[in-house]
Amino acid sequence: MNLHSNLQYPLFKYLLEEFTGKFYENELTCLNRMLILYHNRLSFSIDDDTSGFLDEFATYLETPVSYWWIPAYKRMHINRLRARIKFAAQSNREIFQNLLSRPDYSTFGAKRQTIKDIYQWLLTLSGEVDPAIDVSGWKMDLNARFNQIFHETKETEENKLPRKPAFEHFYQILKGKNEQGKQDKFGRLIDMLLREQWITAAEKPGIYQFRNSGTGGRLQLAALYYTLDKQGHIDRQLSAPQIAALFNSWLSHEISPKSFIKAFQAEELDTFNCSSNRPRHKYVAECKLLLRDL
Repeated sequence: MNLHSNLQYPLFKYLLEEFTGKFYENELTCLNRMLILYHNRLSFSIDDDTSGFLDEFATYLETPVSYWWIPAYKRMHINRLRARIKFAAQSNREIFQNLLSRPDYSTFGAKRQTIKDIYQWLLTLSGEVDPAIDVSGWKMDLNARFNQIFHETKETEENKLPRKPAFEHFYQILKGKNEQGKQDKFGRLIDMLLREQWITAAEKPGIYQFRNSGTGGRLQLAALYYTLDKQGHIDRQLSAPQIAALFNSWLSHEISPKSFIKAFQAEELDTFNCSSNRPRHKYVAECKLLLRDL
């Protein structure tokens, strides 16, 4: 038995996200579901046999979701995504094998590369490969959702400086029905941070001073972003320098630029996915309590 990790995805949380359709919001969340199951198989199976995992995964996706409590339009989206992922897993198995063979298969960087690989593969296909899949529509959906990922350069995240920022303010990457909805959510976030004394108003309008100048300040802000993302409040996946820049658009702090950018790197954010006896868990717990009414 290969107990190479003691991290387990909570069963109740898994069932909740499965039966509400949250695992099928997009290709990234669908990969997350696959990797949760793969991790359990790899870590806790008696014989460590993962050879048939991809076949079982593709077979499972063949059955459409028909939960009556999920709205019809959402079921249609879920089943379209399931059909697309099944098509990719069966038609280009190597993409998923490459992901599962990586020692860091659960990191955002690994999943990001897999989404890139799927997109690049789709570019080589014609729209007539499988009419039921609608390759052209899938490429458009991927490009709309993960545009930033597809246009990243080969520079390291630390040195990456976008010529023209896609977003100029933090509220723009929050989920909301429209622009006003995103601004309202950001306003509620500011009110919560002020109420809990994380920040204070600065002299410059629209800028706030982060009060924690200690060594835990960087982790506190990273946990805040991590929790916002995990609770579904973040609409766009960005690189670490971009996330740091968006925080800097409204927050004044004493954290060094290099250290601040590092806090939002995918591998650093992944460390918050830990058991309750780990030190970083308290930061996430604090943020969950803070954001409970967002």
